[in-house]
Formats: sequence, C-alpha cells, structure tokens
Amino acid sequence: MLRFFKQILIAFFVFGLIIFLISLLLPSVVQVSKSVLVNVPKDSITATLLRIEDWKKWSPFLQDSALQYNIVSGSKANWQAADGTVNSIALNKYGSDSILAVIHSGDKVVFNSGFTVKSSADNKNVSKVEWWMIEELKWYPWEKFYGLFSESFKETYVENSLEMFRRYAEARFSPHMLSPE
Repeated sequence: MLRFFKQILIAFFVFGLIIFLISLLLPSVVQVSKSVLVNVPKDSITATLLRIEDWKKWSPFLQDSALQYNIVSGSKANWQAADGTVNSIALNKYGSDSILAVIHSGDKVVFNSGFTVKSSADNKNVSKVEWWMIEELKWYPWEKFYGLFSESFKETYVENSLEMFRRYAEARFSPHMLSPE
C-alpha cells in the first residue's frame, strides 16, 4: 500500500513539473490592441477620453450599477470592490497623441492601458482611436495559462468598448455641433 501511495506521489510531482516546464514557454505579457475610425476631430476625442465622467457613458468598465464610483478629479476615479479593495483608474496625457490609463487594485498596478489618437491625413474630422492594454504576468503556471485565455476576452472587451465609444463620440459631436476649422 505504501509503495502504491509513493508511485501516485511521484506521478503528481512529475505531472506538476511538466506543467511548470510548459508554462515557462508561454509568454509572460498579455498585449491587446484594437482601433476604430471615428468621425470626430482628434482634439474632441482626446478631451472626451481624458474626462473620466464621460467614460460612464460608453465604457462598461465604469457602468457597474452595483458599485459606487468616486470621481476624484476630472481624470481619476476610485471605487470599492466587494472584497473591500479600493480600485482606481487614472488618466494622463502622454504626448500629443497618447493617453495613459493606469488601473490599480489596492496598491498594485493591475495593468497599463492607453489610447493613441491620430487625425486622418485626408480628413481632419476623422480620427483613428487605438486602445491598447499590457498586462504583465507572474511566473506562476496558472497565471501563464490564464494569459492564454484572457487575451481573447480582452480583445473582445476592447473592440466592443471602442465601438460604444465611437457611437457616443459621433452622437455627441455630430457635424452640426462641430466648429469649422
């Protein structure tokens, strides 16, 4: 009986070692990037993305009715999760075409995210909005395997959110509201 138990223990150890070695081959960073064309000038889009209050109108990230969001400033919001952890998102302009969004959970950065907004060369009233996310994973095998599955989820989330942003921005800045250049 003891010999059988020893063989089972060795099999679990070997199986765990194989899983660990496979996880070393998996990437330690999840990167997602999607873009959309919006029929709104670049400056209006940048201003809208920098206002966290506007995010409530298009981003599912700030639309959970079970949570109470505290708008700390025009570009920062906090909320408390069900487990008591205080989460936050802070938006900062990073260059003329970029906005950096850092999401914290407690004291740790969950992931970095950001937007790049560029005007169309042909039409200044059309802008390309790119949303990117970068999440660094720890060496733990379960985090590496999580990264494989989370990438497709994040791509879908970003793509759907960008489409909601496009509809919101185009409705807010309809052609009759735009000022001539």
